[in-house]
Amino acid sequence: MKKIKPISDENNAVRVKESDENLEKMAKKLTKAWNKPLKTDKLPDLSFSKFEEKLKSKDQ
Repeated sequence: MKKIKPISDENNAVRVKESDENLEKMAKKLTKAWNKPLKTDKLPDLSFSKFEEKLKSKDQ
């Protein structure tokens, strides 16, 4: 039968296996990635007139 480890032991696994330097590098990398603006080629036209045109073309 497999022994179940307490949750606190699993939380400590990252601290034991990773050095502070590596964790800091990873944090910087993730922060840089998360702060990049989203890439969108063009913004959608959300005006009512454009919506009306789509409605009219859909009804035909």
